Amino acid sequence: MMDKKDRKASWIIFGLFTLLVFVQTLLFDHFAFREMELQPSWQNVVAMLLSKLAASMLFGSFTFLLRDKRWLIAISLIIDTWFVANLIYMRNNHILLDAEAFNMSGNLHGYFWSVLIYIEWGIDLLFVGLTALFSLVYLYTKQTARYWQGWLIMLLVAVVLRLVAEGIYVDVKKKTVQPEVKYDAVPFTREHREPVYGTHFPTTVANTSVLYSPLYITSDYYLMKNDIQPVRPLTPHDYAIMAHLDAGEDSVSLSSPLLIVLLESLENWVLTPQIMPNLYRLTQNDHVFYANRIHTQIMGAPSADGQMLVNTGLLPINAGGTCLHYWRNTYPAVMKLAPDSAVCLLPHDTTVWNQTHMSPAYGYDSTICYCDIDTILFQKLDSLVDDGWRYIQCITQSTHAPFVNEQYSHLALPKSMPWVMYNFIRGFNALDDGLAHLVRKIETDPVLQNYTIVITGDHRILHYEKRRQMQRYARHWADKFAGTDLEWIASLTPEDDCLPLIIYSPKISGNPHYIQDCYQMDIYPTYRSLVGAENYRWRGFGINLMDTTQKRPIDEDEAFQLSDRLIRNNYFKTK
Repeated sequence: MMDKKDRKASWIIFGLFTLLVFVQTLLFDHFAFREMELQPSWQNVVAMLLSKLAASMLFGSFTFLLRDKRWLIAISLIIDTWFVANLIYMRNNHILLDAEAFNMSGNLHGYFWSVLIYIEWGIDLLFVGLTALFSLVYLYTKQTARYWQGWLIMLLVAVVLRLVAEGIYVDVKKKTVQPEVKYDAVPFTREHREPVYGTHFPTTVANTSVLYSPLYITSDYYLMKNDIQPVRPLTPHDYAIMAHLDAGEDSVSLSSPLLIVLLESLENWVLTPQIMPNLYRLTQNDHVFYANRIHTQIMGAPSADGQMLVNTGLLPINAGGTCLHYWRNTYPAVMKLAPDSAVCLLPHDTTVWNQTHMSPAYGYDSTICYCDIDTILFQKLDSLVDDGWRYIQCITQSTHAPFVNEQYSHLALPKSMPWVMYNFIRGFNALDDGLAHLVRKIETDPVLQNYTIVITGDHRILHYEKRRQMQRYARHWADKFAGTDLEWIASLTPEDDCLPLIIYSPKISGNPHYIQDCYQMDIYPTYRSLVGAENYRWRGFGINLMDTTQKRPIDEDEAFQLSDRLIRNNYFKTK
């Protein structure tokens, strides 16, 4: 029988452990989501705090089940590992660990340093440090009895708090943006969570707790491995929208040769005369359209999602990689309209991002796997053009983290610069050397001057903290750089993490620049109008950025949800 002294000790240890986990969840949110807009109304803040408190109490309730309370240290270290792993993964991929990440965990060969480059020692060790601090309080406790009643009480309280928190979210949603939202008291899968929290998984976690993720990931992973995808039928409203977006013709043939160049991880702020002089010069030429504020819309498979957005104008599915789950689908794609063969030039094997199936799905009937050194890759691209290939997609890889391509750069930078930024900037300078011949050929070759050439990045890559480090460095050294060849460093703006879009076409008059915010889904309808595909059945969700009178047919959130249903129902095959 447990005496009052033992019960009191159990409650004290429970309180300390719950406080530890609760503080860590708040710290995790700060470091993971500080760059996100989370609609901080007082109802949402209360619901968020209650949800995190419930998760902390749930883990804290283990206190009452353990005879030796020192086991709590092991539990806390497991929680710390989960926090840090998610922080590193989000810095690398801009998403949190989910079922898709575990599905691909056996395919990480060669990416070890790409992960470790995003460790932030001062932040990540903070979680372990807090565990060590709190551990000193109960490390040598001699209390060994279990207290089943305490566990049942806290388990019940945690569940009630969790349901109250979700009820608040439901109430806010019904009063604001989604009156038809249905309340699901046991949201065990992402499909169940979406009506309440939306389709953006990091926001879901920020509104609840990353400690709930293993529960969701387990169920999502089971469905994924058994190829069971949620059934989401198209609604009458969906068909009404598609009547306007999918109202063209199938029998369209491209009137212009087309070259698509996807540059790995290209962000707009490195497109300067000092870092990428050749590509920058192209943005200033006649017959070139330039937009520098393309917001990324990738989801679970970054590079593959970027390729799909550019080729099809569709947005990726809300959970997982579209290329890994729906490779059997029929997709709309401009390259399918090519009157000749189309080739996809890759820097890696076709097994990466399931290119074996996805390249043909986008209309490429030939695939060439070549070199990931950009200068050599672009030499191969040059030979393809010379050999008469008129429809080409070229994808680079060398500027993927950890940016080892910098060894080929001639750009002199101060060694005092944060080393990730040093590698990143020099890596894109080396990429620009590879682009140099292509840019000169666009400017001088009468054959290539008949092409429509689309150059863009597939996704952003640098984490928020890396950007802040560079900004602090630039400000600190601004006076030292003034009047020197390095003065341009102080003007870099890495906090602006949009993508650039450069389109060359003989049909473009002058050198128009688009300086407003836009989306990756706008790339497809913009170049579609230049290659004779304006009457192609699928218009896309975006707008033609060169048509200043065009209004968006659908907003981004609705486009994400509609595209998800279109892909899951293989709409373009059944239409």
